[in-house]
Amino acid sequence: MSIQDFFRGRNVLVTGGTGFMGKVLIEKLVRSCPDIGKICLLVRHKKGKDKASRIKEILNAKLFDTIKEQKPGLIEKKLFPVLGDMTELRLGLSDEEYGFLVENVSVVFHVAASVRFDEPIRDATIMNVRGTREVVQLAKQMKHLKVLLHVSTAYCNCIREYVEEKVYESPIGWREAISIAENLDPTLSSILTKKILGSFPNTYTLTKLLAEQIINEERNNIPVVIFRPSIVISSVNDPVKGWIDNFNGPIGLMMACGKGIIRVTYCDQSIVPDYMAVDISIKSMIVAAWHRSKSNWLEMNNTIPVYNSASVSKSVSNKELLNLGMKIIEQYPFDEMLWRPSIKFTICFYYYYICTIIEQVLPAIFFDALLDLIGKPHKRLLPLQQKIYVITMALSYFTTKAWTFENSNFLRLIDKIPDVDRKEFNYDFKDVDIYEFFRDATIGSRKYLFNIDESKLPFAKKLLSRFIWMDRILKAFGATILVFVLFYFNIIPRAFFPDSFCFF
Repeated sequence: MSIQDFFRGRNVLVTGGTGFMGKVLIEKLVRSCPDIGKICLLVRHKKGKDKASRIKEILNAKLFDTIKEQKPGLIEKKLFPVLGDMTELRLGLSDEEYGFLVENVSVVFHVAASVRFDEPIRDATIMNVRGTREVVQLAKQMKHLKVLLHVSTAYCNCIREYVEEKVYESPIGWREAISIAENLDPTLSSILTKKILGSFPNTYTLTKLLAEQIINEERNNIPVVIFRPSIVISSVNDPVKGWIDNFNGPIGLMMACGKGIIRVTYCDQSIVPDYMAVDISIKSMIVAAWHRSKSNWLEMNNTIPVYNSASVSKSVSNKELLNLGMKIIEQYPFDEMLWRPSIKFTICFYYYYICTIIEQVLPAIFFDALLDLIGKPHKRLLPLQQKIYVITMALSYFTTKAWTFENSNFLRLIDKIPDVDRKEFNYDFKDVDIYEFFRDATIGSRKYLFNIDESKLPFAKKLLSRFIWMDRILKAFGATILVFVLFYFNIIPRAFFPDSFCFF
C-alpha cells in the first residue's frame, strides 16, 4: 500500500497543529494526500473565537498559500478542530468530541509540547508528561488505530554524548513525576526543581525523556513510533523555500546579528550543532507513521521504532555557520539596523558579560533614551537585550557542548518509500547545498518573519555601506584615543613610537 493509499479516507488527529512543525505537517498531509479524511486538530478555546475563527487563524500563515492556489478550498474542508487542552485530564475534550475521536480516528501525530527551557517543572510535567499519557489513553481506546507517532527531541538524552536510536532509562519514573506535579505545592516544586533535574540542564529535556517512557511502555498494546528531530529550522523547498515562523535556533541569531542587535554570543565556535530542515522532518514523520502501520516492527526487532531525525554529516560548525550567515546578510541586508552586522564568539562567561554590557546593553539604553527624547514611537531595546541574555544563558549548555546522533534507522527509512510516493515524500538530503539552504533561509526569514519589501534591497545595501564606514571610522578613532591615553600616562614608553608620532 502506498503512502497516499494509506491515508485515503483516513481520519487523523494532530496535537500541536498550531505550532511550527504542526502547521507544516497539516499542509503536507492535505497537499500530498488530497484524499485524506478529516484532520482533527486539538486547539485551545480562545475567548471570543469560535472553531471557524481558529481555523482561519491557523491558515493565515503564508505556508498555506501554495495549497490554496493549487487546490482552492480543499484544506478548509479537511480541517476539523476539536476544542481541548493538553494540560487537562482527558485533554479537556467534551464527551461528544472524545467519543468522535475514539470512533473515527486511526492515525495520531502527537506533536504538542511545551518547548520553553525555563518552564517550571510542574508546568512542563503536566504538559509534556501527563499530556502524553492522556494522548496515549485516548489512542488505546480508538477502535481503528493504526499508529501513534510521538514527536520527541534528539536532545532529550543530552546527558549522553552519543545518542542511539533507542529508548534510554530516565532518572525518575514518569508516574512519580506526574504525582509530584499534581500534588506538590507549585512553590515547593520550584524549590525542588534542581534536585528533580539532576544532570539535566532544563525541564524540557527531562520531561520529553519521561514522555518517551510512557510511549515505550505501551509498545505491546498499540502501534507506536518515537520520532526525534534535532534543531528544526527553515524549509528546504516544500512547499516553499525558507519558510519559518519563529526566531528559534541559528536563524534567530542570524537575524539579530543582521539587525545589529547582537554582537557577541556565548558559544564554542568549533562545536557542530545538528540542524534539520522542517520539511525533511515532516516528510520523514509521515513515512515513519506509514511504515509502522504496515510492518511488524516489534516482532522483528523486539523494540520500539525510534528515528533520530538528525542531519549529522550535513551540519557545520558554529563558526562556519555564522560566517556564512554574515556573508549572506551582506548580500541581503535589512533596511533597518542599529549598526554594522558582526559577531564574536566566546566561551568565557566574564568576557561575554562585559561585551554584552558594553556593546549591547549600553547602546540599547542610549537608543531608547534618544528615541524617547525625539518622541519617536519604538519597541524598547533594553527589555529585548534582557530577553536575549536570558535565552543565551538558557542555551549555553547546548552551544558549548557537542553530541553525535546515530541516524541509521532514519536514513534506511528512505529506501522503504514506494516509487509512486517518491516525488512527494523522498526526504534524501545528501544533495542539499548548505550555502544555498541558509541563503534561502535568510531570504525566507526576511519575507515571513519581517514582511520586508525586496524592492528596498538597494537602499538597504547603501545603508549597510554607510554603517561599515561609520564602524571603521569609530574603531580608528577609538584606537587613536587609546594609544594617546597609553602614551600620555606613560603606560607605553615613548621609545615604542616612531618620530612621526611627535604630535603626542
